[in-house]
Amino acid sequence: TNGGLQRPRRSFRFMGRLAKMRFRVLIAGLLCAVAASAVFATDFAVIIHPDNPVRALSLAEFGKILKGKSVSWPNGRAITIVLRDTDSPSMNFVIEKIMGLPAAEARKALADPSRKGAAAVVFLPTDADVVKAVAGNATAIGIVDVYNITSGVKVIKIDEKQPFDPGYALKVH
Repeated sequence: TNGGLQRPRRSFRFMGRLAKMRFRVLIAGLLCAVAASAVFATDFAVIIHPDNPVRALSLAEFGKILKGKSVSWPNGRAITIVLRDTDSPSMNFVIEKIMGLPAAEARKALADPSRKGAAAVVFLPTDADVVKAVAGNATAIGIVDVYNITSGVKVIKIDEKQPFDPGYALKVH
């Protein structure tokens, strides 16, 4: 008899298994956290009407369009900018990134009624509305979450990269 002071060898094996199980659960939890953070990253796409021959813009060129410094497409047709309301943090980030201005200044510049001669700006409540408006206007350009793209619009490259490409400029974390 051991007076109950020693545990059988089997329980130590069990504790080893328990520690391994805890470690596996910890690793699985960390992997889930990493996957969840990737899910919350969003790529925004710059979209145009499918009949528009433009295939790519630099971020600087797109910034000039939004700032009203570029007002027409290479074919001479006037540009119409279609954006989602800028109330969301992710849209504010995108506008800041493209225009190189703080969000409040960028919103003010886009909504300024004195943009005479500059590209018209239309604000809509949802990405689906933006996609629909761009699909119906051959001179329109818009920005939407990539998961709202339909076959009625064409995605153009920004700085020679498409959404989901490494280094894509319009990714929001």
